[in-house]
Amino acid sequence: MSSEENNGFGPIPRKRGNGCVKFFSFLFVILFMALAVTLDDINSDEVLKEFHIHQRRDVNETVTPFVQQMFGSVLNLAKILYVSSVAIIFLVISELIRRTCLLTEELRHFRERYNGKILKVLKATYRVRHYQSLSVLFIIAIAIQIMIYWYLPPVSAKYTYRYRDLILVNMAVACLTNTFLSLKIPSDVEVSELSERDHLNVAHGLAWSYYFGYLKIILPELENTIDKSEWKGKMKDGALPAKVFIVIPESCVIPGNIGEDHPGITFEKQLPPVLKHRAGVKDRPYVNSVYQVTDTRKGYPHYCILEFATPVSSLYDMSMHPESGLNAEDRHQQVQIFIRTLQAILDSAPECQNRCVLVPICGNDYEKYPLADIITRTIHQVKGETFNMDDMMGDSDDDDN
Repeated sequence: MSSEENNGFGPIPRKRGNGCVKFFSFLFVILFMALAVTLDDINSDEVLKEFHIHQRRDVNETVTPFVQQMFGSVLNLAKILYVSSVAIIFLVISELIRRTCLLTEELRHFRERYNGKILKVLKATYRVRHYQSLSVLFIIAIAIQIMIYWYLPPVSAKYTYRYRDLILVNMAVACLTNTFLSLKIPSDVEVSELSERDHLNVAHGLAWSYYFGYLKIILPELENTIDKSEWKGKMKDGALPAKVFIVIPESCVIPGNIGEDHPGITFEKQLPPVLKHRAGVKDRPYVNSVYQVTDTRKGYPHYCILEFATPVSSLYDMSMHPESGLNAEDRHQQVQIFIRTLQAILDSAPECQNRCVLVPICGNDYEKYPLADIITRTIHQVKGETFNMDDMMGDSDDDDN
């Protein structure tokens, strides 16, 4: 069912949200509650006596039940805070040790990779995205340890004595497993999320290059270009939408000639070129073509400025090249990101808004998804007319019979 969406292209995924953070927050609450239940009890009377000694007060001083109950609650909270702060300190120190191991390798390459600047090596090795929040959290954990050690010595003494060996062993094991078993290598989901968040995909570069190198040049001048041509009258009466229809096939296979390769679509004429001085080339021409698309439902022609998205052909070529490291599955993911990124760019550019229509298609089965029918439906949608693709396909079947 999903493969039928977007003219056989399939669904275009949305940007990832924060579902992982929400679920982790839920698990954190559950684990924190479990921690509060499973921690060993410490005799509150003993701790209260130690507290009196620390405060230089009479150990035989009578304490009301209310005070004793409140002190027991504070003691339980102190136990939770103590264990939590130890865990935070353990994680931070373990990560520092791991990154120090990375530093020993990076120092061997600091001249060629970092221009001989040690500071750049340190930043590249130890910098984290949310270092301010992490620093505050680490300082709070240290402060909790100091306060508990100072005001509630029995809590600090008991848990430090009981778990000190386990803490040290865990730190060593964590460093070893993260290094030799590659547990710190991000999963495919994390790599994909990082690449999309930081715009590191091939598709991001292709989309931005397509925008700056082509669309940003032709789209703002589109109406002026049509005004200079014989199509001016058809644009004003609505026969030729002042939009560029860009077809993006999921297969990434780009035909050389739309008019010959797709029945029902006929090349009409080129629009006057937009001339720009680019990269040392004087008056480099940027040309668009007008096509006639036959409406198989009503039998009359439509006119539109039509072309395929040439950058996606690079994805196809890369998937065929053994050195690119891009397989067919990666290509599919990249063309999805290309569409989403390009649409976001166009929506955020006032000079290009409402001047371009992206048309995703399957690209592998033009008999099942005829391009002429897809463009016809898209033109009707752009004009705000109701249009039922299933009805049109049914009429075509009747005609065949």
